[in-house]
Amino acid sequence: MNILSVNGITKVYRRGFRAVRVTAVEGVSFALAENRITGFVGPNGAGKTTTIKMAMGLVRPTSGGVTLMGAAAEVPASRAGVSYVSEQPYFYKHLTVGETVDFSARLIGVKQASVSAERKRVLGAVELTGREGSKVRSLSKGLQQRLNMACGLLGDPKLLIFDEPMSGLDPPSRRLFRGLFKKLGDEGRTIFFSTHVLEDIEAVCRDVVVLDGGKLRFTGSVSSLLSKGALGTEFVVPSLPDKLAEELRAEGGEVAQAPDGGGVALLIPPQKDATEYQRKLYENGVFCVSIRKRTMPLESLLYGGGGGGAGGAKEGAL
Repeated sequence: MNILSVNGITKVYRRGFRAVRVTAVEGVSFALAENRITGFVGPNGAGKTTTIKMAMGLVRPTSGGVTLMGAAAEVPASRAGVSYVSEQPYFYKHLTVGETVDFSARLIGVKQASVSAERKRVLGAVELTGREGSKVRSLSKGLQQRLNMACGLLGDPKLLIFDEPMSGLDPPSRRLFRGLFKKLGDEGRTIFFSTHVLEDIEAVCRDVVVLDGGKLRFTGSVSSLLSKGALGTEFVVPSLPDKLAEELRAEGGEVAQAPDGGGVALLIPPQKDATEYQRKLYENGVFCVSIRKRTMPLESLLYGGGGGGAGGAKEGAL
């Protein structure tokens, strides 16, 4: 079952004295299957936040619709069991960390008897244990992001939607959030988060939705996207006889010094059978130090063109 379905949504705003039409999102459709981590990718201004707000029923689409947990997104009941964490935290700065979590817990209906245990659980998840008495105003932006995430974990949600959750985080906090996402995914949660940092997608996501200029550019698995930019199989060997190197070049292989300077790198085109080349190396007394698939970086695939771009490719529901 699809836990979230976005069906041809378009959002047009009117701006300025002349009410000029500005299209933020145009004809976007995708779906999220349960129990998967999906990244929502696009450059700043691509329409990611507008799409998420329409999915959460905070903004009404100009056309099209969204179903959330099997119900129309504008129906409040559709958001039961759904957690939404915005990019910009909004807190009462005079409250403490503990008071903020307790206030959020009561807002979503956590029973009073369970509030203390919930506070301990979510603060532990984001490594804020021991900071319960700190005033929110004294926290750095990164720690406020952690507090924002802690509040989003309250109530054991089934679907978690995060808008740029790692924005402004330092490397330790980014590693913490990545680990947290993987843990939640292993527990059977469905996670949908937006980012323009493609390293986050490769690190934790199984699926990806790509938006650019308000339009859908790609939807599918990360592996299928990377396969579009497959460069081939790279063998690193200690050395390569000149005659064999020339033979491999004639068959379409690329021979160059290994990136770390430790040996020779042989790149076999993706349409070639890498096993046959491994056997040929072995028959010539050449043994591999390492073997790996090489692909274009996600950034080049999505934004750099170069023949491997996502360029409007769509693979349907995730």
